[in-house]
Amino acid sequence: MKFMRLAMASFLWGVTAHAAFAQDHVDKSWYVAPTVSLTVNDGDRAKSTGVAGGVALGKVLNENWNVELAGQYVDFGAQDNQASIVLDALYFLKRNERFSPYITMGIGGVHEGPLPNDGRNQDLLLRGGVGFTTSLNKYIDFRMDARYQWHGSTGGAPNLGDCFISAGLDIYFR
Repeated sequence: MKFMRLAMASFLWGVTAHAAFAQDHVDKSWYVAPTVSLTVNDGDRAKSTGVAGGVALGKVLNENWNVELAGQYVDFGAQDNQASIVLDALYFLKRNERFSPYITMGIGGVHEGPLPNDGRNQDLLLRGGVGFTTSLNKYIDFRMDARYQWHGSTGGAPNLGDCFISAGLDIYFR
C-alpha cells in the first residue's frame, strides 16, 4: 500500500513538473535587431516621407513577451532630423517559426531638429504598432512592423505623429 502511494505521488509529481516545464519552452535568448524604415510624416513637417535606421537590443522573456531597448535616427530632410531611445514591449499572439504576429508598444525620449544640438523638441515619445517575425534559420529571424509614434512638444512647436514601416532582422546570441 505504501509503495502504491509512493508510485502515485511520483507519477503525479512527474506529470505536474512536465506540464510546468512544457508551458515555457521558448528559448529566452538575447538578440540584436537592426532595422531600416520608411516614414510617412506628420502634416506639420516640410517633407511627406523620410528614412530611418535603428538598432534594438532585445530579450525574449517568455512565450508571449519580448522587451527591447531601441535607438533610432530619422532623416526627414531640411535639417528636420530625429533621434530617439525607446523601451518597447512586444506581445506575441502566437510564436511559430513560419509566422509570429505581435503587438508592440513603447515609451521613450526624442530629440527633434538639427542634431547634435539646438533641437526644437526634446520630449516624451509614445509609439505602438503591429508586426511579425519569421525564422530564416536558428540564429536569425526576419521582422517587419508598422508603428505610429507620437511625441509632445517643448518650445512652442506642434505635437508630431509619424508612421513607420520597418524591416529588419533579429540576430540571436545562442
